[in-house]
Amino acid sequence: MKLTITNLSAHLADRQILKDVSLSLLTGKVYALMGPNGSGKSTLAQIIMGNPAYEIPNPKSQIQINKKNILSMKPDERARQGIFLAFQNPITVPGVSVGNLLKTAYQSIHGKKPKGNGVVANPALSVWEFNTLLVEKAKNLGIPQEFLGRAVNDNFSGGEKKKLEMLQALTLKPKFALFDEIDTGLDVDALQTVARTIMDLKRQGTGVLIITHYQRILKYVKPDFVHVLVNGSIVASGGYTLAKDIEKNGYKKFIGNHSKN
Repeated sequence: MKLTITNLSAHLADRQILKDVSLSLLTGKVYALMGPNGSGKSTLAQIIMGNPAYEIPNPKSQIQINKKNILSMKPDERARQGIFLAFQNPITVPGVSVGNLLKTAYQSIHGKKPKGNGVVANPALSVWEFNTLLVEKAKNLGIPQEFLGRAVNDNFSGGEKKKLEMLQALTLKPKFALFDEIDTGLDVDALQTVARTIMDLKRQGTGVLIITHYQRILKYVKPDFVHVLVNGSIVASGGYTLAKDIEKNGYKKFIGNHSKN
């Protein structure tokens, strides 16, 4: 399965952030999107997920899953198409427990879906089956079981919030998972746990996009492809060696060749 972005330009208020960005993601592959602060990396992830704050002025812009244009879909519709976004700064959701959030989201995405002939496809797991699955996945991430009964991100540390994002991705089993600076603020142990989870997602067939400034997490998750975004444009693409070159030499040569007008 393929997620294809074509000629994507985006404005926020009167400021252009993305300029005719085109790239493709395949399921079962890991991609890294690198670039300096303010280059538009998080904007790209937000637009893929359907944030309505951004204006898409180019009528030729498209975001497709297997040639189906999803650009007009709302975020929940895109989630049901198989897109997941882990936020850079996850918010607290008072009164909603982790377990209830994930159960509701799982049912919405993978639950009973009537077909034209009345046959039900993808039956939802029972409450017991789902809870068993959730506890097992939380344990593998080092998340205590009692955290599943707490409000989402309520008094969670930065590392715990990032692990919770990974738990959501593992549980919801998206076709494409976007991780916006998932490595920020993690110690080495937590970073390795996140990296193992990303590899688990890859093995289960999820296409993964890691958005990051530097190579830290990429030492544990070697991407199949690396793209560099500077001033809203893709300025370089390559393999893991491109990430290593950026770690050594920074973004100077890319910024110099693609300065703002």
